[in-house]
Formats: sequence, C-alpha cells, structure tokens
Amino acid sequence: MNMKLSMKPIFLHIFLLCPFFISHLQAANLIDVYTMARDSDPTFKAAFYQHQAGQEFKILGRSNLLPVISANYSRYKNEADIDYDNGQLQRSEHREYASKNASIQLRQPLINFDSYARYKQGEAQTSMSDQEFIIREQELILRVFNKYAAVLYAEDLLALSTMKKQAYAEERQANITLFKHGEGTKTDILESQARYDLAEADIVEARDNLDNTRASLNKILGRQIDAISPLLDNFSLLPMKSSDLDELKMIAVQNNLEIIIQRYMLEVAEQELNRSQAGHMPRLDAVVSWSDNASDTTNTYNQQSTVNSVGLQLTVPIYSGGSVSARVRQSQSNLLKAKAEFDEKSNIVVLELQEQFNLVSNAQRRLKALETAVNSALLLVKATKKSIKGGTRTTIDVLNTESQLFEAKGDLLLARYNYLQSYLNLKKVLGTLGFDDLEMVATRFQK
Repeated sequence: MNMKLSMKPIFLHIFLLCPFFISHLQAANLIDVYTMARDSDPTFKAAFYQHQAGQEFKILGRSNLLPVISANYSRYKNEADIDYDNGQLQRSEHREYASKNASIQLRQPLINFDSYARYKQGEAQTSMSDQEFIIREQELILRVFNKYAAVLYAEDLLALSTMKKQAYAEERQANITLFKHGEGTKTDILESQARYDLAEADIVEARDNLDNTRASLNKILGRQIDAISPLLDNFSLLPMKSSDLDELKMIAVQNNLEIIIQRYMLEVAEQELNRSQAGHMPRLDAVVSWSDNASDTTNTYNQQSTVNSVGLQLTVPIYSGGSVSARVRQSQSNLLKAKAEFDEKSNIVVLELQEQFNLVSNAQRRLKALETAVNSALLLVKATKKSIKGGTRTTIDVLNTESQLFEAKGDLLLARYNYLQSYLNLKKVLGTLGFDDLEMVATRFQK
C-alpha cells in the first residue's frame, strides 16, 4: 500500500473507544510484526537463500588460481593378432592379455590472466550479493511498515465511518423531533438520512478493506494477527542527524546501496573485459604427474613402467577465428553501458533524496498546520450548533462542519503516517536504514 496516495476519509486513531477496537494489551506492535515477517516472509526467505548462493562466487573465482589435481585409472582386456615380416621370416601371433594405466596429475597456474580476472570478478559478485541482501532487508522493513499502516488505516476508516453514522443518526433523530414540533423541515430530515445511508455504505466498504489488508499482512507473517498497536495520540517528530541537504547528498553518494551495487557491477564489467583480453595472452602452468602403466600397448607387452615428471607448459594463442577480438569489443561496450547505468543511478538517488528530504523537513510545518485545522474545525462544529438555536444556521450546516472535522482529523493522521514512511524512505536513500530506525519509528506507536 502506498501511503502517498490520497485517501479520504483518512486515519482517525483518536476514536480508540469504538467497540471493534481490541485492547492494545493483546495487540502485536511494529517490532513484533517485523520479527514475525523476518522469520516467515517468503520473499525474504528467497532473498536469504539467494544471498547464500552469492557467497559461492568468491570461492568459484578463487578456485581458478588454485591447483587442479586429477587422477585416472583404466584397465582393459585385450586380444591382438600380430603379423611379423622382416623380409626373411614371417609369422603370426595371437595375444590375449590385460593392460592397465594409472596416473595422477597436478596443474598449477603460474601466469593466467583469465584466472586472475575470474578471481577478482568472483570477489565483486559476492560483495554485490551482500549489498543486495541488505537491500532486501531494507525492503522488508518498508514492506512491513506499509502493510502495518494499511491495516491501521483500514481500522481507522471503519472507526470514522462508524462515528459518522452515529453522528448522522443523532442529527436525523433531532431533525425528526424538530419537525414534529414544527421547528424543522422535511429537507433537513432527508439530508441527514442521505448522509446516514452513505456512512452505512462506507462501513461495508471499510470492513471489506480491513479484511483485505489484514490478509495481506498475515500473508507475510505466516500467521493470523487480528490486533496491532495503533499510533500514539501525543505524536512527535523523529530526530534527524543532519538537516543539511548537501551533506546528505554526500552521504547518499557514498553509502546508498544501489549505487554501491552499481560500483560492483562496474568492477564485474571491467574484469569481464580483462577476461576477454586474456584470450590474447600466453598461459604458463606448472605440471607434476605420476603414471604407472602395464602392457598398455602391444610394444610394451608384459612390461610395466612408472614415470614421474615435473615441468612447465606454455600455451600461446595464435588464432581463434576472430572470436577473441569480438569478445573484447563486446566487453568494452558492456563496460561503457555499466558506466552509463552508474551515472543514471546516481542521478536517480539524488532526486529521490531531494524528494524524501523535503517531505521530512516540511513535516513539522505541515503537522502544525493540520493540528490547527483540527482545532478550528472542532470550534466550528460547536459554534454552528449554537448558531442553530439563534436561527442563523441550519442542520445541514452542522452536518457539513462535522464532515470537515472528520476530514481534518484524518488529514492530520495521514500526514503523520506519511511522515514516518518518508523518514524510513529517506534512511533507505541514504543507505543507512536498519533495524534501529524501525525501533525509532516504533516509539511513535503504542506498546
């Protein structure tokens, strides 16, 4: 659920006495929900195993620098017909014999530019896997908060609709009473009845929405949670380490995880180019071998030999049909592509930082303005009700001012949720979002 979308009527946590609210003593708080999600969310589990697989890139790369040891053993039953002719004597011989061959070889790369590039590439891929997993952890924090807030929104929407229905029912009954005493009009009754019916329809929709949001939250938790802790009434802003946008930009450029991943992708592309260029380079290996042979050919019939050898093997590429040059050109283009993607990601991060910074830094003024609006709407409702007695206002005016009050309270609570979401988003853009930030946000909810 994206809390940035316009939702009206919005959150209304001040109505905690409504009958459908469960005592917060039985409710799961934000940290409880996150802990359950970390253990049960299928998306996060998949990310965990992907991270485990990513740890092997470093080992795979390092293996190209280490010796390769292989062993072979073969044993055959042979039948051979041999004809001799030395110009003086001719004869034929039929042989049936067994032959065997056993060997062990160790090959250690000494100069191998391809193997070294693979080693550096494996290190970069493992580091990139580490950063990707941290991003998945940050996404889990944001996903849990959004679903948690979505459930609270649905609960408050139901509370708001119930309060409206009750208020409109009271106004309708008052209008009926006034009409019976000749002081009201039929129009007032119809207006309050229409609003009462709309509020009842809103309740049906709100209940469906609450069921859906709870199901969505329970899906990532892997269990049934029907009550969660709501927002505190005495809401206050969270502390920020710095309010200097330029300083935050420097932090984001250095610490943003997506930018760091792009740096590792650049490293992978550079090493891929080195691998391609290694196709033009010679390769030098040290080779140690041992072999034991018995009657392995007709010329060594009934002979057994053991051979130990130590040496160097130099391989020099000469021509491969142009494939090496083609791979080099392809790797060069991919490297330029990776550099362009790095620049694009950096620009996107700076823009997102600007957006989230503005939302967080302007929250104090916006929240103060909305608190004033709520107080003004409350005074307006009281003044309008008094004006009815003086004959200067009608029941319709009261209904309108009550709707304004509900909307103002909802706008205030929506702003609080948007502020908390923007706070977490800002931390993610900076690359510093972690469990401690979620704990800080959790202090703005009941325990």
